[in-house]
Amino acid sequence: MTNLHGLVAVVTGASGGIGEGLAKMLAEEGVRVVLAARRAEELQRVAEEIRAAGSEALVLPTNMRDEAELLALLERTEQEFGPVDILVNNAGIARNQPIHALNMKHWDLVMEVNVRAPALLCSRVLPGMRERRRGYIINLSSEAGSFVFPGMGAYCISKNALRVMTQLIQEENQDRNIKAWAISPGMVDTAMGADMPGGNVENFLKVEEVVEVVRFLLKQGDNVRMGPEVLIRPMRDPFG
Repeated sequence: MTNLHGLVAVVTGASGGIGEGLAKMLAEEGVRVVLAARRAEELQRVAEEIRAAGSEALVLPTNMRDEAELLALLERTEQEFGPVDILVNNAGIARNQPIHALNMKHWDLVMEVNVRAPALLCSRVLPGMRERRRGYIINLSSEAGSFVFPGMGAYCISKNALRVMTQLIQEENQDRNIKAWAISPGMVDTAMGADMPGGNVENFLKVEEVVEVVRFLLKQGDNVRMGPEVLIRPMRDPFG
């Protein structure tokens, strides 16, 4: 089993939901965690809980649509903790509309947050990972990135793009001992999931269930290749 102790991780969208869960899990494994999102107060809450448990956390409020802030996130991380060993692109946004009724401002917003920001961050951390011959990329995609859900418009397309990006990262870097996964959960009991009309929260995946899948993937030995797409679906119909 792989020992993650002492590694450095950047987690976007770490102020709640899956991002918070992943950040805390990494901290439990001895990873030094950098928390990024827009909600500074919530990031501070997560950091304080991580520190109270005896682990290290750095809060860096970041707007995923601002390239300068994204680059500053990586620069500050390296200054404070060191090079990024684990990048978790969890920040995401949804604006659900059918293609025939697209609002292009919403389209641009979704693409900037869900695709452009992860692409930029990946492009900046991968050279160092390649040089060190070790690294992990965790991109939070969605079941909607693997299957077509009418009415989900830009969100569905963005998550499909993120999944394909992850496949490219894996194929281009596996000879450098870099692992990449597109974690693609179905409906999850988070604030975003709660907004889905007709959903039965009792049948949704729990954050900790998604988190434990990621822990399992990270802990596998160097010779184990899984994914890059990891589809996680609830046993029961989330709309039943």
